[in-house]
Amino acid sequence: MNRRTFLAASSSAIAFPYLTRAADEKLRVGVIGHTGRGNYGHGIDTVWMNVPDTEIVAVADAHEGGLANAKKKLKIGKGFGDYHAMLKEIRPDIVAVCPRHADQHHDMSLAAIEAGAKGIYIEKPFVRTPTEADSLVAACKKHNAKLAVAHRNRYHPLLKVIDKYLADGKLGKVLEIRGRGKGDRRGGDEDLWVLGSHVLNLVHYFGGTPKNCSARMFKDGKSVTAADVKEGNEGLGPLASNELHARYEMERGFIAYFDSIANDGTQNHGFGLHIIGSKGVIAIRNDRHPLAHLVPGNP
Repeated sequence: MNRRTFLAASSSAIAFPYLTRAADEKLRVGVIGHTGRGNYGHGIDTVWMNVPDTEIVAVADAHEGGLANAKKKLKIGKGFGDYHAMLKEIRPDIVAVCPRHADQHHDMSLAAIEAGAKGIYIEKPFVRTPTEADSLVAACKKHNAKLAVAHRNRYHPLLKVIDKYLADGKLGKVLEIRGRGKGDRRGGDEDLWVLGSHVLNLVHYFGGTPKNCSARMFKDGKSVTAADVKEGNEGLGPLASNELHARYEMERGFIAYFDSIANDGTQNHGFGLHIIGSKGVIAIRNDRHPLAHLVPGNP
C-alpha cells in the first residue's frame, strides 16, 4: 500500500467511527463514479478495499464502458448506470462520491443522504457554492448522517506531533501561517479550488474558524473584472484569475495567508504551508514525504 492509499484508508476509517454493525457484519459501501466527468477521483473508489469492516457492494457510473471497468476493478458484480437506482435498491451504509467534477457533488451527496446513507465520503473540492454546502449540512443534520471530504492529510498522524510541539511552546508564539497552492498552469482561483482546499483544511485545523477574509484577484497582473469571468474546468463554476492573494483572521488569534500565481516557477514545491513562530518555522509539504520539516530559530 503506498502513502496516498494508506492515508486515504486511514482518513476513511477515522471519518466514520460511529458507524457500527454487528460483529459479523460489514458496512456496505456504494460507489458513485462518472467516467469522462471526473472519473473516480484519487482512489475514492478503491480505498474501501483497504478499510477494515467495510465491503463494496455496488457501483454506479453513467458511462457503460466505465461501469464495466469499475466492476472489474472493484471485483463486484452489481453495477448501475444510474446512481439513483443504485441508492434505491442497495441502500448502502456509506456512499463514496468519487468524481472530481464539483458540479455533480451536491446532487449525488443529497441523493445518498436522502436514501439513508449514514456516511458520505466525497472527493474534493466539496461543492461549488455556500448555498450547496448549507444544503448538505442541513440534510446531514436532518437525516443523522456524516459527511467527510477527502482531505486525507487532516488525519495524518504527524499532525498530533505538531499539535504537541505547539502546545508545549517549542515554536514560541505562532505569528502567522502562510499557505501556497501548486502554482502550476492552474494558478489563481482554479488552484485555490482544486488544491488549495487541502492547504486551507490544515489552516483550519491549526487556526480554528476564520473570522473574516480579504483577498485580491488578478488576471495577467491586472485586477479582475466581469470581463475576465469564464466557466472553470471540471465543473468548478465561474473563475476569473491567474493570481490570487487571500488573508484570513483566524479564531486562534493569528493571521493566515493563501497565495497562488500561475506558472510561478516553484515546480509544485511550494504546495503546502508554513507555521511561523517566534522560535522557528514548521514547513508542511502536501503530497511529500516526510510531510513536515522543522526549521528552528528566530524566523
